[in-house]
Amino acid sequence: MIRLKRDYKIYLYCLLVAAACLSICSKSSPLYPINDWTDANAYFTCGKGMLKGMVIYRDLYEHKGPMVYALHALCALITTQSFLGVFVMEIIVVSLFLMAVYKLLTLYGAKRSVWVLLPVAAALTLSSLSFYSGDSTEELCLPMLAWALYYLLRWQRLRAPERMPAKTLIAGGLLAGFVLWIKFTILGFFIPWIAGLFIYHLLRGQARQAFACVGWFLAGIGLATLPWIVYFGVNSAILDWLRVYIYDNLFLYSNTETLTLAHRIKAMLLAAWDWVVKNPGYSVPLAAGAIWFSVSKRYTTAEKLWLWNLILCLGVGVFIGGKPYEYYGFIFSAFAAVAALPLCLLLDRMMGERKLPALLLSGGLFAASLLYCFTVSMNAKYLLEPREDTMQYRFAAIINEVPNATLLNYYFMDAGFYTAANVAPSVKYFHYTNVPLAEMMDEQNRYLAEGVTDFVVTRGYQPDWITDRYTLVATEPTVEDIWYDAVYLYERSDLLPPA
Repeated sequence: MIRLKRDYKIYLYCLLVAAACLSICSKSSPLYPINDWTDANAYFTCGKGMLKGMVIYRDLYEHKGPMVYALHALCALITTQSFLGVFVMEIIVVSLFLMAVYKLLTLYGAKRSVWVLLPVAAALTLSSLSFYSGDSTEELCLPMLAWALYYLLRWQRLRAPERMPAKTLIAGGLLAGFVLWIKFTILGFFIPWIAGLFIYHLLRGQARQAFACVGWFLAGIGLATLPWIVYFGVNSAILDWLRVYIYDNLFLYSNTETLTLAHRIKAMLLAAWDWVVKNPGYSVPLAAGAIWFSVSKRYTTAEKLWLWNLILCLGVGVFIGGKPYEYYGFIFSAFAAVAALPLCLLLDRMMGERKLPALLLSGGLFAASLLYCFTVSMNAKYLLEPREDTMQYRFAAIINEVPNATLLNYYFMDAGFYTAANVAPSVKYFHYTNVPLAEMMDEQNRYLAEGVTDFVVTRGYQPDWITDRYTLVATEPTVEDIWYDAVYLYERSDLLPPA
């Protein structure tokens, strides 16, 4: 009972820390006019499409995992007119991550220092460049990896050499299954997680326990997969699901397919180094914490091997494409407890059993963490910007003059125009993704030629013959963070009043 009461208090604290830091760092926050990141908008637009009865991959082309869009459909149930639902989801996700950090730190002996350092851990990770605008797949996967790390190290510290309990193995499989259907490149983390358990028991001559571990783990993955088999099966879209999410991502998305092994390794290392250099606020503490963990006599050789295998295998999966996208490395925040552990032990020794110093330090660092977020986050400069000053809502004012208007985001990724205008997609290729699919361009051109949608947004790269069906009605400059200079809104000519 006492433990439940303590966990209840810490979870409320994690919610508070997550909400406070995300309010400043995530563009999904109500303090921002809109989250204009293309990925976040694509997820939300697909979620709205699902609520309209459209089936992902069959009726809407996007290439992340189905769980991403289903979660955003749930967010859209709160409201389809803003990212408020996404912001609520982010608070839950980050608070679950912080709770896992708390559990792991206390497992290794940290006490009051955890309350002091949780806001610091949140601020360092959420204000980083790799957090980007908020609502990445890496952010969604963060609690999955953090809790799986805790389950594994707890077993190693408290239960080994006994077999991990079946319920924990199923939980680990469920977490792996969630990651599988969000972004499968992050699954590298779970390879040493389960393979290590298998090998551990085999080396001890416990073949039955080894295979039992794998069986219960796969059962968890199966439970996470079953809803999607039912969903796509009922909608006759299993082939669409597997073709887009598996085939297109593996064979079309990566830009390094033709590289030699040596060049691929070089591209991976450069991408990883790019993440380290651009995110020193938490990449350096993570590296220092991992090294300290490795040399400290407090931890067993097995624990050290687990940690480094998890880090290395996760890194291979994340960076194997050789693409230095800033947000890819954010998933390494799952190891935040490793970075905080030496500081926690030091702080606990300094504070002793005195409650007042811990309380004052905790409050002071909470405030300092929020100030750090405000100072460092690349998004903070857009805090409290009026909606009417954004290109998305300027276009929305025009689009909403047409009842039940339809929209096409032509030849570039969804930049928030569907969200601002509160329009659900009406065509399969509602925006242009990074997957080099010839059918995508052909279909978008057909939409233009046939005047399929009422409005078209372009970034200045459109065919001259667009004027056969559409008339340019507005132009807006983009913000400095976007790589194209302006956006253009075309309205189907037959919808305009006679000249």
